[in-house]
This record gives sequence, structure tokens and C-alpha cells, in this order.
Amino acid sequence: MKTFWKVFIVLCFAAFITLTVVLVYLLATNLEFNNFPLVGQKVAIIPVKGEITSGGCGGNILTGGTECADVSTIEQELAAADKDDSIRAIVLDINSGGGGVIPSKELETTVKNEKKPVVACIGEEGASGAYYIASAADRIVADRNSITGSIGVIMSFDQVYGLYKKLGLNVTVIKSGNMKDIGSPYRPMTDEEKADLQKMVDEIYSDFVSDVATNRNLSYEYVRSISDGSIYLGRDAKNLGLVDDLGNLDDAVNIASDLGNISGEPSVERTKPKTFNLLDYLTRAGN
Repeated sequence: MKTFWKVFIVLCFAAFITLTVVLVYLLATNLEFNNFPLVGQKVAIIPVKGEITSGGCGGNILTGGTECADVSTIEQELAAADKDDSIRAIVLDINSGGGGVIPSKELETTVKNEKKPVVACIGEEGASGAYYIASAADRIVADRNSITGSIGVIMSFDQVYGLYKKLGLNVTVIKSGNMKDIGSPYRPMTDEEKADLQKMVDEIYSDFVSDVATNRNLSYEYVRSISDGSIYLGRDAKNLGLVDDLGNLDDAVNIASDLGNISGEPSVERTKPKTFNLLDYLTRAGN
């Protein structure tokens, strides 16, 4: 019996010495631990759901939670995934019709600068600003019947001066310059004002088209020719070069796994989309 324990202790000691030598060798040669099986084999799924905004989700305490794509939250999740050595690739789970110009552009830039492979997966919808973000990914996967595209810019103003006139209401505006109340709902817009606003829209649109063309490795002229605000089914978007693959979220995970050089079945790490909750209401009410 004593002999057995002596042999057992010797074997354990030998195993310890061997493991120590291996670890020292790996550290000395700067080998990546993530290259080993069962270590660094994750794909992070980050949702981009609802309106793209930089101001938090809308809603109130009575209507409950409203799903939104809060840019600051998504950027934090991307940064965390980038720092996590166990995560090899990222999938953006997109279901959004777009949102603000500035937050959409900001997130597009963040995705473009992401160090790890990013696959955009368009489910039901990935249009306008949401497609802008998707275009910056390394690959785009879309359901064949998804709504994609809608590459364009829109600016709208509510006009109520006709109704006010019928009701006998009047609004007096005191302003410092002719353009200070541009877009006012209480009077018709002048031709000069329309021209100025159209110029702004055209410049933003040109940037949108240029970025998509660069991201998708297409010519500016070609992207502009298919960017009149039209929406496309996923299958048509693929034929137009706006999408790489047709499939679902599982397909996107598999593609991300390949791009991340993951061996075998990857594990999936999901984050939940941002919603408006009671804490948001209380925080907003206190400001």
C-alpha cells in the first residue's frame, strides 16, 4: 500500500513539473492561449434592436419598456467583447429600421474599427441607419425575406398653419434673423429655406453612400444608383451586392466562428437589448 502512495505522489509531482515547464515555455515564446481548444472559443451576440439613438430608449412608466439600440450601450458591449480574450468574433443581431444620423454614423465607425471579426445578421429588418451600421461589418447575413437597404436621408416638418388659420389662432414670432425659425410649423417654408435644407440632406446622403461604397468595396456611382431610398428583400440585396449571405442567426454565428478561427462548436455569449425601465424613468424625472 505504501508503495502505491509513493508511486502516486511521484506521478503527481512529475505531472506538476511538466505542466509548469509547459506554462513557462508558452509564456516565454508568447504563444496565444486562445489557440488551444476550450479556451477562447466564444462568439458574442450583441443586439441592435429598435430605433438607433444616443439619447436612451423612449417610453414612460405607463407604457412600459421600449426596445431601442442605444449607441453608448452597444459601444460598451463591443469594447467589452474586444477586451475578452475568450471571445473570438462578434455577431450584431440587427432588427431596426434605422434612427438618427449621428448615432448611426458613430456606431458604423465603431464597428469599422473593431479589431475582432464582426458579422452583421439582419433578421426582420436592417434598413437605413441600421444598414449603414451593418455595412461596416466584415460579413452581412440576411434572411431572404428581410427588409434591407433604404439607403437615403429624410428630413420632415409638421405644418399646422392651415389648421391654425381655420381655428382663428395666430402665433407671433420675434427672431434675430430670417432663418432663425426655419421649419416653423406656423408658416409656410420659403423656397430659400427649402433649398438650404435640401443642401444639408444631399451632403449627408453623399456621405452615407460614400461610406457604404467603401465598406462594401463597391463604386460610389453604383451604390448611388441603387440608393434612392428603396427597400430590398434580403435575396435582392444579395444580388445587388449589399448582402454577402442569406441565412439566420445560427448561420451568422457559424460564419463568425470561421472568421474567428474557432475549432469545433463555439459557445455563444448573448447580451440583452436595451429597454426603457422604471430606473430610466426615475433618472429622467430627476434631471
